[in-house]
Parts: sequence; structure tokens; C-alpha cells
Amino acid sequence: MKSKILTFILTKGLIIGGLFMLIITVIILNNGIVKKRITEENNVVSAKVLETPMDCDNLGRRGGFYKLQYNGQVFIKKGNRLICETIYGKKEVNVLTNAQMDKLIFLNEYEESNDFLYGILLGLFGLVITYKGWIK
Repeated sequence: MKSKILTFILTKGLIIGGLFMLIITVIILNNGIVKKRITEENNVVSAKVLETPMDCDNLGRRGGFYKLQYNGQVFIKKGNRLICETIYGKKEVNVLTNAQMDKLIFLNEYEESNDFLYGILLGLFGLVITYKGWIK
């Protein structure tokens, strides 16, 4: 009896986990599409730099956070060491925005983005997990 309950929970857990991964995949791919569209529109604007990391050399693997102000809105962006070195000490920085001017990306952010690769890999992994749970 315990074995059937455990198997049921395990298979439903695999299916739910795989579907959750597929939802995250859609979000990641959408993020990549938005960055690509903003890059293609090429609306370069100047944003005020409110805050940068204290030291570009000690950002770590995940990078740092940057606070920018544009069009009356404050944007908190994540970036790597290259971005830090580009904007550190500046009062304004050129960024790209969409037509609604409610999203900002750094000038070279899309070229460095691996959203499509990571999204597809996560999606494939989610499909495999969902399939494994389904056939059990």
C-alpha cells in the first residue's frame, strides 16, 4: 500500500515539476524575445545612473545590480563586470528602450544573452521529466 502511494506521489511530482520547468521556459524565452525586439528597434536613450556596485573587480560570478532612472521611472538592472566598467563613475549612460519606454536594456545586453539557449535546454529537460512521470 505504501509503495503505491509513494509511486503515485513520485509520478505526480515529476509531472508537476516538469510542467513548472516548462512554465519557466516560456518566461525565459519571452525575456529573450523582448531583448531581441528592443535591440532591433534600436531606440537609444540616455538614462541617469543612480547606483552602481562599489567595485567592479569584486562582482562575483553573478554580476552586480545597477539602478538607472529614465522617463520618471527607476529601473534596477543586473549586469556583469563589462557593464560595470562601462558605466562606473558616469552620471548618464546610453541604453536601449522599447516603444512604450517601460523597459531598458544595456547596449550589448542582447548579444551576451543566452536566454534562448538556456530556455531551450530547460524546456527539453522539463519535457523529459514530464514524460518520465507520465509513463510511470
